[in-house]
Amino acid sequence: MTPFRFLPKVIRVLLISNAVVFAIAAIVGGMLGLHLNLPGVGYGSLQEYILYFGAFLPTAPFEAWRYVTYMFIHVDFMHFFFNMLMLWMFGAEVGEWMGTKHFAFMYFFCGIFAAIFSVAMSILGLTHNPIIGASGALMGVFVAYYKFFPERRILMFFFIPMKIKHAMWVMVAFDIMFANTGDAIAHFAHLGGVVAGFIYMALYQNVFTKSSSILYNSPLSGFFRLFSKHPGRYKKWNNPFDTENRDGQGERADSQVEEPEVLEGEVFYMDEQKRMDEILKKVNAEGIQSLTESERQFLLKASERLRRRRGY
Repeated sequence: MTPFRFLPKVIRVLLISNAVVFAIAAIVGGMLGLHLNLPGVGYGSLQEYILYFGAFLPTAPFEAWRYVTYMFIHVDFMHFFFNMLMLWMFGAEVGEWMGTKHFAFMYFFCGIFAAIFSVAMSILGLTHNPIIGASGALMGVFVAYYKFFPERRILMFFFIPMKIKHAMWVMVAFDIMFANTGDAIAHFAHLGGVVAGFIYMALYQNVFTKSSSILYNSPLSGFFRLFSKHPGRYKKWNNPFDTENRDGQGERADSQVEEPEVLEGEVFYMDEQKRMDEILKKVNAEGIQSLTESERQFLLKASERLRRRRGY
């Protein structure tokens, strides 16, 4: 597992946030027995108050804050431990691959969608139980891991070796089979997280990052280029939003790399370390897939030079 200090920032923030809420609910409210008696609510432990105000209730879909707060509430240690272990194990690589921004969007999108999915199931009369925990969001993270690394092997149930592309569907099958057994597990939230994960990954791979997607090749791409940090990805069209085409200048080829290739010994506009810092900052924010070919080559050559300096 990746050491905590090397985890993407968004993973560290989520782990710490969940740990703080768990400590308040389970330790202060549970073990230490802190009680409150607020007017209109009544007497109860701090843990009960957190559940009362923070859990998601499929029968109360208009209490909007619950779509987010429920993801951070764990009152049982094993529930908290396994959810955070899953976030650490699978979220680390997914976060590095997607970048902080996309991972955060995906995490909360899947968690919120899981709650909405549970509301739909409640309307159909299939579930009415309150929901707590990060499992819905984490199922979306697992879908992303499945899409990025389908051939990886994990120990399913801690002792059965299985490829991710098979484990994914085993987990879905279990949630479907046990959805109406009354075992106090939010199986419908899990399934909602899976659906949301596939939706987000379809957008991520075909719209948000793929250079051949409609986002980069539509007639509005000239408009998007005006506000993008990477304008070279967008196809040029003769449209009023495209200031470069308006002055009649020729178009660049679609395959042109937006930054010049950096060769060892070449005089460049910034020193190597500064460029390295900028590339690593981009990876952290937008993921490895956001790098241009010249940036990838720069990292490869820089790492090779570093190995030579250290005598590896």
